[in-house]
Amino acid sequence: GIQSFLYADGVLTGPAGSATVPSTPTRQDAATTATHSHTTGATLTLTPTAGQYAYITAIDIQNCATGTAVTAAAPTYITTTNITGAPQYQIGSGVTAGLCQPVPVAPFSTPLRAAAVTTAVTFVLPTFATNQVVSVNIYWYSAP
Repeated sequence: GIQSFLYADGVLTGPAGSATVPSTPTRQDAATTATHSHTTGATLTLTPTAGQYAYITAIDIQNCATGTAVTAAAPTYITTTNITGAPQYQIGSGVTAGLCQPVPVAPFSTPLRAAAVTTAVTFVLPTFATNQVVSVNIYWYSAP
């Protein structure tokens, strides 16, 4: 026979006793938090929920100059903790006044998981060159 289904408030329900099915599933690997800094020497800390890992979905780094050109200096690095291999991200100097240059970061085809459960991941920004501002955004979530 034919059975009736009800669609209300974004949920599809079937006959009594049957399971409900959300009409718009939620991605379990979607970033739920964005952590940001543009402060020289700052530490960005991603603290997962107890018993879970931090999963990083994207990293965005912009190397900018204030209204005055950046005084050229040796490249510096954003360093990390609790990521297998301890990746570092190189930041150059010598940016033209008022401009920003994106720092290439390899895209993640799947989220990057922290090396240890219930342990924060950190990104430590370097001391910036004169007139330099580095903006860092880390997109992440916490899960088993």
